[in-house]
Amino acid sequence: MGFFDSYFGSSGKYPKDEHQLSSQKIKELVSRYKVQSLDSSEEGLVENTIISRRLGDGKISLFQIYEALTKLKNQNKISRQDRDGLMRVFEEYFN
Repeated sequence: MGFFDSYFGSSGKYPKDEHQLSSQKIKELVSRYKVQSLDSSEEGLVENTIISRRLGDGKISLFQIYEALTKLKNQNKISRQDRDGLMRVFEEYFN
């Protein structure tokens, strides 16, 4: 594992193929009921970040979600536990 992987995590494990994902579905998936470590302000921040990260056609990949969440984690806006829990939710949804 190189410096990049240890700092940013193993983003290479997430596929770059994009899926249609509505704003409503994002709000449903980014829920304190699904990821109990999120508080309401973190939940709103994550929802808005992922919604704005989608391309103009409303598609996003797991890799793009991971990048967006890792950026929030590196800015100390969410915890590693939050990021990892959210990634599990999105992985389950996409698979």
